Amino acid sequence: MLRHRVGAVCLAVLGLLAFPREGSAHILDIIWEMSGPQMIGFPGGCEYRPQAAENERKLECRLTDKLIGRTPAPRRDLRSFWVALDSTVYFSTGKDSNDLQSEFLKTWMVAAEPMLMRGSWSDASGVFTLYHGAGVSYDFLFGQDFSAFDKFGFKFQPIGFRYYNLTVAYILRTYHNGFTPDEFGVGDRQDDLNRPFEVVHGITAGFRF
Repeated sequence: MLRHRVGAVCLAVLGLLAFPREGSAHILDIIWEMSGPQMIGFPGGCEYRPQAAENERKLECRLTDKLIGRTPAPRRDLRSFWVALDSTVYFSTGKDSNDLQSEFLKTWMVAAEPMLMRGSWSDASGVFTLYHGAGVSYDFLFGQDFSAFDKFGFKFQPIGFRYYNLTVAYILRTYHNGFTPDEFGVGDRQDDLNRPFEVVHGITAGFRF
């Protein structure tokens, strides 16, 4: 378990300080529907654009939308691929789910999520841009009333848009072994790893500055 804790912290620090990010940078990430508690997170991370021109930055890092380092150069081609590593710290909002009573700040989660992103459309001025992507999600959960555990799933961003500095995206995560109440301290902890498949919905938004 200690190894898992150290690994989760290392992944979070790596995502916040070492890797690139721009098009998918956000201030808040909300997981509004899951078998566990509803959660709100504060993202940080980086983005790497291998196709950037010579006068454009290939590597950018942001912490809750605040650019780390100098001002980025304008993007000439927003319909290119880039690699992003999102790292987010979440906490429970206190909203109950169907099977679980939750309390504010009683559950925490650290997520590290590398993704391959692509801009799908942009107007001529570059003011409005659509983008999407897919990747994986490694999540480490801990709290006051249960033993820490981790989850692995897939993360999809079917649609996201940027309008001037406003960014909004719909997020979909899938888990082969989903979340169950016993993992959050309800009843006896089950050792069976064949938990039901689960789809988790969320939304992320921000304002770059």
